[in-house]
Amino acid sequence: MSSVPGYMGKIARVDLSARDVSCLPTEEYSHDFIGGQGMAARIYWDEVPPEVGALDPDNRLVFATGPCAGFPGLAGGRWVVVGKSPATTPNLFAHCNLGGAWGTELKAAGFDGLVVQGRAEKPVYLIIQDGQIEIRDASGLWGTGSVEVRGILKGELGAEFKVVAVGPGGEGMAVMATLQADNDASGSGGLGAVMGSKKLKAVAVKGSGIVRAAHPQRLAALCEHVAELQKDAPSVFSARGEASRIRRDPCAGCTDACLRYVYEARDGRKGKSICQSSGVYVQWAQRYYQDSGEVFFYANRLCDDYGLNTKAVAAMLTWLDRCHKEGLLTEKGTGLPLSKTGSLEFLEALLRSIARREGFGDMLAQGLPQAARTVGSQAEQFLVEDDVAPGGEKLGYVPRAFITTGLLHALDPRQPIQQLHQVSKLVMPWVLWAEGKPGANLTSDVIRAVAKRFWGSETAADFSTYEGKALAAKMIQEHELAKDSLILCDMTWPILYVEHSPDHVGEPSLESQVFSAVTGVETTREQLDGVGERICNLQRAILVRERGFGKEGDTLPEASFTVPLETERENPRCLVPGKDGAITSRKGAVVDRDEFQRLLTEYYQLRGWDPETGLQPPALLEKLRLGDVARDLAPRGLLSPPSVD
Repeated sequence: MSSVPGYMGKIARVDLSARDVSCLPTEEYSHDFIGGQGMAARIYWDEVPPEVGALDPDNRLVFATGPCAGFPGLAGGRWVVVGKSPATTPNLFAHCNLGGAWGTELKAAGFDGLVVQGRAEKPVYLIIQDGQIEIRDASGLWGTGSVEVRGILKGELGAEFKVVAVGPGGEGMAVMATLQADNDASGSGGLGAVMGSKKLKAVAVKGSGIVRAAHPQRLAALCEHVAELQKDAPSVFSARGEASRIRRDPCAGCTDACLRYVYEARDGRKGKSICQSSGVYVQWAQRYYQDSGEVFFYANRLCDDYGLNTKAVAAMLTWLDRCHKEGLLTEKGTGLPLSKTGSLEFLEALLRSIARREGFGDMLAQGLPQAARTVGSQAEQFLVEDDVAPGGEKLGYVPRAFITTGLLHALDPRQPIQQLHQVSKLVMPWVLWAEGKPGANLTSDVIRAVAKRFWGSETAADFSTYEGKALAAKMIQEHELAKDSLILCDMTWPILYVEHSPDHVGEPSLESQVFSAVTGVETTREQLDGVGERICNLQRAILVRERGFGKEGDTLPEASFTVPLETERENPRCLVPGKDGAITSRKGAVVDRDEFQRLLTEYYQLRGWDPETGLQPPALLEKLRLGDVARDLAPRGLLSPPSVD
């Protein structure tokens, strides 16, 4: 047990090539990076040189929890996985953020994180239980779906074990392969392919350890306060399917503010019914079946069992359909029943071909951008028109609607969904008010007050202008990166809006209060955001080192600048707050290229980066206790030039 409250004190390391198990002290990383995203990014910087490829044995998979994991009522059960991803060219640092109970179970088993390196000679899985780690043969599990393998291991080891696994997609190293864990938690970013490349089929964890807080009574009072603030909070999300077949499925330590649901199909099978993944095939199924019924559920289940990212699959379905209609792709040429798009028969054939790298599926497994380049220029143009990002996913929470999200997208090699949610989860309840929904009270006055407190100015909530958006992006990044290091769920945190309070405005200092109560390290909001600033600069240094430049890569898919916005999911009229809170629409909008460049320059200046190159000055990195990072970047020519007075 760690002497520092909130931590177990150890990070497990497993070298699959050497079949060796060792430990790292958590305190080497937690002091400056807390845990979660920050701790994992620091380990990655230290151990993954830029020349290492995503599927090389020397790449790392870093699983990390945070000090808030293991406490009820905090929604602190999230966990992150980072590594170099094969989904981008060149391969770049990526991260995913999962829920469920696997992370808290790892902590109960005695570890704050797990670092996996090397490559096993044959398929293996890990068993982690109360400080002990065992490497076992998984040859008999290879080829099994990720949902199925969880059931097999629980049957052999005990139902109380929590399991994260890859499906055939990960085994085949498809660049959109996912990790799948208990509660159907899913991790994307191509890291399922990294796990498969290591011949690591699964990690099963079980623990009896209990994490302690420095100030348990203060923490309990904060949990009660959070519960009161979250009471009757509006949700713009709903589960798909028959209401009688839906139930809540909260993650470990949930505050009950979530939208995680499980659907039980008529044949008795159960699985998640939430958010984008549950709707991945709906439009296609409705086109094919007169009554699509439960196709939405089985489609989601197929993607999860094969271990393939539903966001990447969604973009692929649109592209395949367009290419087929234009005669660029045929059933004979692809070996796929393209005329049956919308049927489960087609979807299974598609997913199987990708996961097993069969025929045309082998090309698709390399990612949609690569497949489009192979097919030809018209096929590439479809990706532009459909707003497909370099990683093969359709852009979400698009900058044409929200402007601020443009910076968030441009500065991360994959979609930083937690940061994007901070914008969308505030605007969407506002849309309910704007549309006159009874009881909706997140008014324009409230959203402007929230923006002033959390994003730096009321203008940050005016989505008709680029003013205030650079500061808002900076503040969102720092807050979210610190939160993802604690690690807290973004369905609850930050609490931007309060249903039952005089002004309805949330409290930005709550996360720092929680951190103080858990660890005993008294921390202000500003100090916690300072940790977020350090993590942001570390991740910037990682990205700059891996791609070899700064500003040139900070851009958006071309559609953001050229294709007018037609609709937004959950907000078809594209309503947003405008000047002085006026209800306006972004329908038909594009991102102004010149304004975006001006916004980027303003952001660099706020960060203290060079406005011409987007590179960091050594003095800033030294100030943030990242001096070793500066010393690594200097001989590579990746620091900003000294300023001239």
